[in-house]
Amino acid sequence: MNELENERYLVFCIDDELYASPLLDFHEVVEMIKPKPVPNMPEHFSGMINLRGVIVAIIDLRKKMGIGERYQGKQTMLICETETGIMGASIDRVESVIHIHSASVQDVKIAGKIALEYVKGFVNHQDRIITIVDVKSFLSEQDKQFLDVSA
Repeated sequence: MNELENERYLVFCIDDELYASPLLDFHEVVEMIKPKPVPNMPEHFSGMINLRGVIVAIIDLRKKMGIGERYQGKQTMLICETETGIMGASIDRVESVIHIHSASVQDVKIAGKIALEYVKGFVNHQDRIITIVDVKSFLSEQDKQFLDVSA
């Protein structure tokens, strides 16, 4: 896993499981804004929000990852730039920002709640296993077509 350097990662929680993605992938973290539903979108799209004049598509990572019940608390949104524009991802909550060195990342291929294509590795941090993911990769090619407003 040479592409992972000693850099900062945003650690977030979904269904009491910890995930991390490079901090610099995110523009900002905002409190959940109720998305406006958009007809005929895939189930994991919650809809669109107006974030300071910019229309942002919101993906529900719980649904995208196949995790069951809806979170009962106040959710948070991670805002990031993708190939097709700005995207938001709803998560349960942000935990912290940590440093992860590439040597501590283990490349274990196990079937879990999320597809292996999204998983970049695992790291043990303070006796908890954190799954390292690339949030931007959660968009499939079909998803990108829905979000491509330049067409």
